[in-house]
Amino acid sequence: MGKVDCHFVFRPLTGKTTECGDTGVIRRDGSNCFLALVDALGHGPVAYEIACLAEEYLAGHFRAPLLEMMQGLHEHLKRTKGAVAALCRLDMDTGCVDYVGTGNITVRTLGTSSFTFIPRDGIIGYLMPSPKQQRQQIFPGDVMVMYSDGLRPHFNSLDCSDLLKSDAATMAQGLLERFGKNDDDASCIVLRYLS
Repeated sequence: MGKVDCHFVFRPLTGKTTECGDTGVIRRDGSNCFLALVDALGHGPVAYEIACLAEEYLAGHFRAPLLEMMQGLHEHLKRTKGAVAALCRLDMDTGCVDYVGTGNITVRTLGTSSFTFIPRDGIIGYLMPSPKQQRQQIFPGDVMVMYSDGLRPHFNSLDCSDLLKSDAATMAQGLLERFGKNDDDASCIVLRYLS
């Protein structure tokens, strides 16, 4: 059975955790590991409230099929400013990652193999096209990262080669510090797939 080391970090623009519109959910359930990263539109108290609504919904529905969960999140966030999100489920036994994403949350692998999932455009809770599910195989030793647009979108393995040797918590914090922007909330989830 495969194992994972995963960690979520965030940094509010204002410095107050109750004003951060970014949130993450990590849940393990048998051989599955569910990961979600959400970025509510804007920042401040209103964005924080939207992020809390999203986190509450995802934490309560993390066992649902990803497409169903994304549609449910869309309904749950109606009458708010909305959010963008990426939902992933890793089968730790097989290394298969299923992904559904709306908006500009980046989900990619770093290291020896690399790929980037392609999200659909849209705003969850406002105007969201039909979500699409994608699947990718990862292998023991691979690192998958999810991050909001509060981090610089384009960096490569060479930019963080020292961090690739770290545990998930150290790597997530390092990516946030190294690539985080100074004009937005920022968040990152790192998952290391272990043998």
